Amino acid sequence: MILLFSLLFAFLFFILLFLGLMAVLRRRREVAERIQMFSGYQPSVVRKASVFEVLRSRLHEIFAEKARRTDTGLGRKKLDLMMVRAGLPLLGSEFLAISAGGALLVFVIFALATRNPVTGLLALLLFLAADFVFVQRRITKRLDNFQRQLADCLSLVANSLRAGFSFLQTMEIISREMEPPMSTEFERVMRDTSLGKSLDEALHDMDERVGSADFSLVVTAVLIQQQVGGNLATILDTIRETISERIRLRREIGTLTAQGRATGIILACIPVVLALFFYTLAPSFIQPLITTTIGHIAIGAAIILEIVGFIAIYKIVDIKI
Repeated sequence: MILLFSLLFAFLFFILLFLGLMAVLRRRREVAERIQMFSGYQPSVVRKASVFEVLRSRLHEIFAEKARRTDTGLGRKKLDLMMVRAGLPLLGSEFLAISAGGALLVFVIFALATRNPVTGLLALLLFLAADFVFVQRRITKRLDNFQRQLADCLSLVANSLRAGFSFLQTMEIISREMEPPMSTEFERVMRDTSLGKSLDEALHDMDERVGSADFSLVVTAVLIQQQVGGNLATILDTIRETISERIRLRREIGTLTAQGRATGIILACIPVVLALFFYTLAPSFIQPLITTTIGHIAIGAAIILEIVGFIAIYKIVDIKI
C-alpha cells in the first residue's frame, strides 16, 4: 500500500514538473518572439526547445543571477570568457560546479574501490586537470577553425563591398552562408547591433570572444576606415594576403616541428607504460617504489622531471608567427 502511494506521488510530482516546465517554455518563446519582432533580426535556425533545454536554461539563469550578486571580480569574467571561447553553453561558475561535483564523485569511487584516500585524491586532481585540458583543447580547436575560415571570410566581405553591399549587409551574408564558428560569431554581432549596441562595441566584443590576433587586425582596420575613410575592400584584400601567408607559415612550421612534438609525447608516455608493464608482469620490481618512502620520493621526482622535460620540449617547438 505504501509502495502504491509512493508511486502515485512520484507520478503526480513529475506531471506537475512537466506542466511547469512547459509553461516556462511557452512564456520564454513568447518573450523571444517579441524581442525578435522589435529587433528586426531573425536567427538562421529557429527550432523548438526541448524540456531538457528549458531546464538547462533555467539552471543557467540561476547561476548567472547568483554570480552577479556574489562575485564581480576578474576571475569570474575570465572563466566566462573561457567558456565562450570554447563554445560551451556554460558560465564559469557552472563549469566549476560541474567539475567540483564530478571530482567529488571520482574521489569517492576511487577511495572506496582502493580503500585509500590518497588514491582518491590523485584521481580527483587528475579529473580536474582533465577538465581544464578539455576546455583548453576546445578553445584551441575553435580558434584554429576560425583562423582557417578568416581568409575566405575576408574575400567574401571584399567582394560583397565591391558589389555594392554595406558592411552590415555583408555581415548578415556571412552569418547565413559560412560555417561555424565564423557564422555564429557574426550572427551574434548582428543580434547585438539589432538590440541597440553600436557596431564598434559589437566588433570589440567579438574580438575579445575570439581571441585571434589576425582578427584583431581586421577589426582595427574596419574601425579606422569608418573614422577616416578609404577603400575598405582593398584594405581587406591586403590583410587577407597577409593572413594567408601567416597561415601557410604556421602549417609549414607545424610540419617541421611535428617530430619534436611526437618525441615529447613519447618520452612522457614511456615511463608510465613501463611502470604498467612491470606492475602487470613483475610486481616485485615496482613494490619498493610503492611501499617505501624512498620510492615515493623517486616517483615524485620523476613526475616533476617529466613535466619539466615536456614543457621544455613544447617551448622549443612552439614557434610563434
